[in-house]
Amino acid sequence: MKYPEIDQYYANPSVENRDKLMDIMGREHFKISDLGVTSRVFSNWKLKNIIPKVDERQWVRLNLFEYFWIQIIKDFRALGLPLKLIEKVKDQLFFYLTLREVLFDEQGDFRDDDLRKSVGVISDEEYEQTKSDMLNNSDDENVSSFLDASIPLFFFIVANVLLDHADIKLTINQDVEVDFIPKELDMGNYVNDAIKTGPLVVLSLKRYVYTLMSEPAQVSTAQQLGLLNEVESEVIKAMRENNLKELVITFDPEGNHKDLTYTWKKSIKQEDMENVLNQFLGKKHVSLTMKSNDGKTVQYEYQNRKRIKN
Repeated sequence: MKYPEIDQYYANPSVENRDKLMDIMGREHFKISDLGVTSRVFSNWKLKNIIPKVDERQWVRLNLFEYFWIQIIKDFRALGLPLKLIEKVKDQLFFYLTLREVLFDEQGDFRDDDLRKSVGVISDEEYEQTKSDMLNNSDDENVSSFLDASIPLFFFIVANVLLDHADIKLTINQDVEVDFIPKELDMGNYVNDAIKTGPLVVLSLKRYVYTLMSEPAQVSTAQQLGLLNEVESEVIKAMRENNLKELVITFDPEGNHKDLTYTWKKSIKQEDMENVLNQFLGKKHVSLTMKSNDGKTVQYEYQNRKRIKN
């Protein structure tokens, strides 16, 4: 599959984008039908205990973390992994831990690097303030409540993929032990060492970001997440249109806007020409061309333009 080269969020990380992304990540965007599985299959997965019960809701809609997990299950099943094995993976991924466990080692010393990893994109001012609060006010009721909140390990991992644009690899060995290859670790050396002891399954978690971006039904969600800008969303939508002949993007030399010119091609019966003409009367930025070779059928092309400001 060829993924679109769209990386707005990753190319422009910011505190504002991080906060926006964190808010949207917890929203329940996805219906079961959006995930490429049937309700029957999904119900069976719940029955077999491979869908974690994050809370007591009925899973009518799923959030982004759950979207990632469903995509992983689908890949596992495509590889022929049995549900019992997937349940073991789920138990390790959805193991609950606290920020205190993440940010402080066994001796109580603060892990500087893990603070940045756990919160993703962070300004220098935020980093120093957060570090100070953690070190000096860890017994404060509000800070303590924040540090001791239990969050599944998988949520930390997905947040890191999205917020820190980390291409983290999930690995499962023959003993069904789960591990992660962080972006800074050389994957080749890791895999070469790991496969000496037996088979290894490796999944790229960032791949699921690209899958989300390329799903026609999820273009609006990807745009909300900052993964696609408005022009990129329009291009992906246009690629799914059967009657689109051409899409031309013209860039303003001063960088103020982009013009999208769509050329559509359709065929109608000659008696329907009047209806078509009426559709275009009074519309701006539209051109229409018609021709007929047999006197019965009319082929027509029309163009319309859309301007998107930067």
